[in-house]
Amino acid sequence: MSNRFSVVTIVKNRTQQLANLINNLEQAELKPAELIVVWMAPPSDSSLIQSPHFQIHHRFATSEDLPIAQARNKGFSSCSYEKIFHLDVDCLCHPAFFSHAIEQWQDNTLYTATVVQIKQMPENADFNRVSQDKKQHVHGNSQPIPANTAFRSSVFGISKADFSRIGGFDEEYHGFGIGDIDFATRAHTAGMVLTTLNYDVYTQYRANYDYPINHLLDIVTNANVFHSKWGYYPATHWLAAFVKSGFVNNDYETKGLSVLRLPSSEEIVETLSEDIVHDTPANSSRMTA
Repeated sequence: MSNRFSVVTIVKNRTQQLANLINNLEQAELKPAELIVVWMAPPSDSSLIQSPHFQIHHRFATSEDLPIAQARNKGFSSCSYEKIFHLDVDCLCHPAFFSHAIEQWQDNTLYTATVVQIKQMPENADFNRVSQDKKQHVHGNSQPIPANTAFRSSVFGISKADFSRIGGFDEEYHGFGIGDIDFATRAHTAGMVLTTLNYDVYTQYRANYDYPINHLLDIVTNANVFHSKWGYYPATHWLAAFVKSGFVNNDYETKGLSVLRLPSSEEIVETLSEDIVHDTPANSSRMTA
């Protein structure tokens, strides 16, 4: 089986997680031919790291504080191979994950996986150590996922041609939220099929906000960008929560979405929840938007 595939990850400060990811890739049954690391930070000693098992290419995207879309696009454009996997930097994959994916690979398909959160990820974590401690496993996704899409940006596979065909990640979206929904919407519009791979992927659990008022400005700005493109507002469950708390106007459907007030630090803390977001993608489902 050919290892002619690339892995892309983006990172800002989580250098230990990057080391764990590289170690995880080195333990895979089918190792990638290359890892593209896109840094949302200036060069450092960590951006010189290499592996004896595959090439590591370091790229940089520092145009803003958190240029997620730009970093992902730079990663994909830097890949030498047609089959590409994007992994969040704290992901740990089963050793058979890539061989399983490559074995069933088809174009016009967007591959994702069920994310299993780990309550206390060891500093030098590897897949086998983490998988043995079942008490630490929490099923669900570490970020609030809008109900109208089963797409997981934390782990997905797509061909370079399909990524280019749908236009990659739209760099009009800045900061947190909505950009992933736009990507999934364009993939669905292009007729792509979303398929869930049969191996779980581990990530570090993070406490969730009941709704992300800590990213209110980003979400409102990005929701307006989405509306200008598609003619409707995404993530309406978030917007309804914003309306209820008086952060945005309740007539946004007819008059446009605007911020009425910013949340206080006390309100942000109050929405922080230790509860788990139980949300897993449907197997082989058509993406909805």
